[in-house]
Formats: sequence, structure tokens, C-alpha cells
Amino acid sequence: MIPYKSKRLSCAAMFAMLFLAACSGSGGSAGADREADEKPLEVRWTNIAYGTPPLGGDAVGKQIEDKTNTVISWQWIPLNGYKERLGVALNTGDLAEITQVPTSNPIYETATHDAIQAGKFHDLTPYLTGESLKDYPNLAAYPDEIWNNMQYNGKIWGIPRHPNPPIFTTVHVRKDLLEKAGLEPPTTLEELTNVILKLSDPPERYGIAMKSTSSGDVIANAITGIQNWSVDEDGNFQYRDFMPTFKTYLDWLKMLYEKGAIHPEFPIVEGSETDLFKQGTYAVVASNTHMFTIPDWLDTLNRNEPGSDVLTLKVLKGPRGYTTSAATGSWTNLMIHSKVPKEDIPRLLRLIDYTSSTEYQKLALYGIEGIHHEVKDGKIIRNEKYKSEGIEAYTWNDGTYTGADNYLLWDADPKRVKWYKEVFEDSQLKSTYTNPAFNLSSPVVGDKWGDLTRDLERNKVKYVMGVMSEAEWDSYVNELTASEDYRKIVEELKLSYSQYKQ
Repeated sequence: MIPYKSKRLSCAAMFAMLFLAACSGSGGSAGADREADEKPLEVRWTNIAYGTPPLGGDAVGKQIEDKTNTVISWQWIPLNGYKERLGVALNTGDLAEITQVPTSNPIYETATHDAIQAGKFHDLTPYLTGESLKDYPNLAAYPDEIWNNMQYNGKIWGIPRHPNPPIFTTVHVRKDLLEKAGLEPPTTLEELTNVILKLSDPPERYGIAMKSTSSGDVIANAITGIQNWSVDEDGNFQYRDFMPTFKTYLDWLKMLYEKGAIHPEFPIVEGSETDLFKQGTYAVVASNTHMFTIPDWLDTLNRNEPGSDVLTLKVLKGPRGYTTSAATGSWTNLMIHSKVPKEDIPRLLRLIDYTSSTEYQKLALYGIEGIHHEVKDGKIIRNEKYKSEGIEAYTWNDGTYTGADNYLLWDADPKRVKWYKEVFEDSQLKSTYTNPAFNLSSPVVGDKWGDLTRDLERNKVKYVMGVMSEAEWDSYVNELTASEDYRKIVEELKLSYSQYKQ
């Protein structure tokens, strides 16, 4: 899943005070057990770089080293090209002590799977399960679901970065439009459908913001009762989008498209679903649960559509489930090279635990007072040096799990935050979705899934637009499910499931 980061220049006064207090200690376990004569540990750490990274020698980097008794050589690689550079390192074994590895579905792509099989990474299971995990309190704060998803072949090979809540997406609707039309907030998918149609007035306004058929994935979940793969009690897997019930979701989209509630050229309109919604020309969007509690997002919408407001809906009941989803928990993880002596692993984990603390998060977000920001009237104001020294790059090492207490909401309207948390808790209670194939081994998925499903989204769009008939869709799906590659995939998933899931 794509992480969300803010470029806000202020937060509430109490958080400014918390930040200032945090610099005096209380950042987590890193260094807590350090021996007085312990030499600094030299660490190479390979990361994805977003924007211009630090050149080295900056005060934030030095503070991280001081807090963790380390000397860190940061190896920043731009996102564009990171996978290729990582692939070379995985193949050659020329890896840093800590390497950031993107996750996929299943969790590891073939190159990472092969590197694990070749013994290029440490098995971290003994350190990150049971009582041992408590040695790293910030990592121990992650929900069990996230740690369960990190297991691969029954073991933990990586530490989650950018951990997301297990339930992460819900539906938002323009509250002002609801009230103007005299409509009640929907509680079911049927009621939502009525709202979408009633509030649609093309071309000035469309009922639901869509960029692809996946834009309404939580609605597909509610219709099918399945998020991605289903597995029966015998370990037989089926991909949701190839099942007959998924066609019901496509029929739902097709009906909305025919009635003008979806933009006629939705796959090529510019911007994400949430960007489109913020333009003020859409009535409904499925998005990250907290998004329209963020002040910036609401301000942008109001600039584009004065007097507008957004209501984040509690999860809606559908034919077979609710309009929500189960997130895998993180979109990258940190892996430790097997060349690292085992006696140094706890020290590296303490370093990573520190970068999973609130203290680190505040340090990366604001830098150091007097160097990268000032506090005025209880607000933290970042200066040009924060940007010029590339301090924001450190936020991409942030592994802090906050659940519903998202730092982007620190200066949000308290009433809106209270409602958001109610929605968040409600979604946790009602979601029954799982990711049964996420942490299983299937090399054919890594090698062949892209080719197998190359035309899947295009054909979904064609079906929704009425270009592809039902018979043609059925023929296409039958061809996929009868293919040798698909049969091998479900066989591999079944075998892995029998070994590691039961």
C-alpha cells in the first residue's frame, strides 16, 4: 500500500511541547542496555530515497547515531530504479547490513524469495516472537496481524516499515450534498447506490470518483465477501476476480457508468481518486479511513467547492460483507544481511526499534529546534534548512505504528477526530477479510502473474463500458483459470498453505 506523508508546517501546541520533551529521552529501547564501553556499531543501511536525501553529516543523522550508539552509512537510492538496484544486490549478495525491501503479493517477489532460500538474510523469528519481542517495545506495539503477515515460509525475515492499520479503507461522502438533497447517510450498499445516483449530475458532478475498477475495491469486497484470494478448508485457492460473484461487482459499476454516475473516461482522468474528490466534482470516494479528517485535505476541497463538507461513513453492509478491507500492515520491510554476526543482531534491532518510536518520528518530521525549525506561539515552523539538508528523507525510515492516532491529524478538529476513531473501531469489529496468499511461497506468481493478468484491468474496463459482453468476459476468465500458469499458482499456494498455515 502507498504511504501517506505530510508537508505540514505546524501542529498543535501540546504536540510542540511533546516534541521538545521527547528530545530529552524516552524514545524507546535503543541504547537502554548499552554497555558503557561498547564501541559504536558501524552500519550500512540501504533505503528508498524520496526527493533529495541528506548528504551526510547533518545534525539529525548525528543525533540518530548518538541515540543508538551507531555509525550509519546511509545508502539512499531513488524510488525510480530502486527495484533494479535491489535486484542486482540480491543476486550478487552485495547487501548492506540493513536493506529496505518492498513487499508484494505474495509478500516477496522471486528475487527476494531466492535470496532467502540462498541464505542471504537472517531468520529473525527468534528475536521477534514471544517474550523476545518485548525487548523492542516499539516493534512490539505493532498488532499481531502485522507480525502474522510478515511471516514467510513460517518465519519472520523482515521488520515492517510504514505499518498501516489492519483495516485501512472506508467510504466518504459529501455531507453538504447529502443534506441539500434531504438524504440520510447510507448504512448499506443499496443505500449508498441510491446516494451515488441521486447526487450525480454529470458533467458538473459524478457520483463516485474512479480511476480504475479497483477504486471501489472495498465495495467489491462487500459484494463478494472476499478481498483477493479465497481458500477453502482443503487449501484450494481461487482468485476473487475470476469468480462468478465478482461479475456482480462489475455489473454494479456498469449500471453506474450507464447512468452517468462514473466519469465517461474514468481510466484516463488526471489525478488519484482522492485528488479527483478534492476538486469538488465527485460526491463519493473510497479512500484511506483518515483522509478527510486531515485539515489540508478539507481546506483544498473547500477552496475548490466553498461550503463543502465530508462525512466518513461507518462501514456499509453489502450482500456478503462490509465495505472495508484488511491491509497487509506495511508496504516495505527491513531485512538483515546474513553476514552480520549474530551477536550484533540485537543491536541492529535496537536501532530499528528506535526508528519505530514517536521520538524518531518527531525528529524526522521537524528536525532539531534552532537548526531546522522554530517554535512560535506553540507551533513548530520548519525552515529552509530542513528542506535543503534533505531531512524529510528520514521520514521514510519511520516505522511508528499509530493505529487510529495518526500524526496527520494532530491539528484536526477534535470532533472530527472523535468520529473518525469511531469509524476506525467499527471497521475493526466488522471486517472478516484476510490475505490468505500474502505470506505464502509461489514462485510462479512472481514470475508469471503479470503476464497472466496483463489484460485483466483493461477487460474489466471494457466490460463496465459495455464494450465486452458477458459471454466474452466469461470466456476470457475461463481461459485464464484453465491456463497452465494459473493451475501451477494454485498448486503452489495450496502446498505452501499446507506447510505453513495449518
